[in-house]
Amino acid sequence: MRTYPLHQARSKLSALVERALKGEPQRVTRHGKEAVIIVSEKAWSARPKSAPTLADLFLKTIGSDPHGFANIIGRQPWAKDRRTLGADFAE
Repeated sequence: MRTYPLHQARSKLSALVERALKGEPQRVTRHGKEAVIIVSEKAWSARPKSAPTLADLFLKTIGSDPHGFANIIGRQPWAKDRRTLGADFAE
């Protein structure tokens, strides 16, 4: 992917569009920072429409076993703090 500053991209817009249509995205920067990428309509339409939901990620991690999540949590050795509430702030 080639990168062009905005002032150059303005003067070469037709060439950038032609390259994007041939399958090569073109990056345009503004003030030295990434601003936009020019891609073809075909590439834009082919992109994934959405990310997986949190529920999908959980199911992928623990599977369809309803007790899978409990097994993961059950492995944590949670410490039991026997100090009284506010003991750290005693005068």
